[in-house]
Amino acid sequence: MLLKMEEIKAQLRLDEDFTDEDSLLELMGQAVQSRTENFLNRRLYATAADLPEDDPDGLVMPDEIKLALLLLVTHFYENRSTVTEVEKLELPMSFNWLVGPYRYIPL
Repeated sequence: MLLKMEEIKAQLRLDEDFTDEDSLLELMGQAVQSRTENFLNRRLYATAADLPEDDPDGLVMPDEIKLALLLLVTHFYENRSTVTEVEKLELPMSFNWLVGPYRYIPL
């Protein structure tokens, strides 16, 4: 998982010593990374040293994508159900706006 637990907890405004939901947060962090990589058609890496030569479409994770991952974790943490009483609309500066420019679309 590219997101660190400290980053997730800071985003959610949880104390670092609050560990009751660490397994859930880990699951969310892995899920948003996997879903983002699927959307981008690219694998994400923490550093250039981690990027293997045999992955020409691989991407060292820029800050915009890290922010998008954190936004998704926040969304899943605050909305633990697929049903809502209020219609929710995507904000212009959300996930798609942040990661869209990095998407690889093979032709």
